[in-house]
Parts: sequence; structure tokens; C-alpha cells
Amino acid sequence: MDNKFILNIVTPYREFFSDEVESVTVNTINGEMGILSHALPIITVLKSGVIRIVQNGRTMEAAASDGIVTVTRDKVTVLTRLCAWPHEAEELDELVASESSESRKKSQAYEYKLAKAQLAAQFAKLKNKHGDMR
Repeated sequence: MDNKFILNIVTPYREFFSDEVESVTVNTINGEMGILSHALPIITVLKSGVIRIVQNGRTMEAAASDGIVTVTRDKVTVLTRLCAWPHEAEELDELVASESSESRKKSQAYEYKLAKAQLAAQFAKLKNKHGDMR
């Protein structure tokens, strides 16, 4: 009986890992979950932390952010925003900094549009209450 399965770890930036492994351990909202071949199918939420991969008897660790884990009998897929090996820490810091800057810009634009819409709604109420305000 084959005790291996395919593990895919994917981020929006790259396919981080894709190969046959013996096991993988991930952090979920219910605690650590170890996955072996022929596991029962499940979809769960990935919490930030360490992903432990055992391949050919060798254990590797990677840091990952929140995401989703899907498990089938012969394949595990991890979808996460960020994932990096320990030696990639510097690159990950740069990526997080640029992503948080972009996220902050999007958040500010959203807040501006929301405030503008709320202000327009208030003007519409005033206009209906008092007639044309010109």
C-alpha cells in the first residue's frame, strides 16, 4: 500500500510546493491537524503558523499565513496568502510590507467611497425632507 499523497501549497504569488509526501501537519482553527495518505475528505480553515512536511523521511517546515486546506484521499491542497521557507524570511518581509501598503491603499479608497456614499445618502434625505436645496 502506497503511503504517499500529493501536497500542493499555493499562494497568489507562486506555487510554493507540489510533490509527493508522507505526511503534512497544519494549524487549523481546531488545533494542529496531521494528515496522512487515504485521509477522509475535509475542508478546513488554515491558521497562521508552521506547516510541517515529511518527505522521504525528512521533515521540512514552512511558515504560512491564514488560508484553506482541502483534503481528498490522494491529495492535499493548501491555499494561503503567504508561505515561505525559513531561508526566505527576508523576501517574505518585503512581500508583507508591500502587500500591507497595497492593502492600506485599498482600505483608504474603500473608506473614501463609503463616506462619499453615506454623505450622498444624507443629502438625498435632506433634499426629500426640505425639497430642492438649490
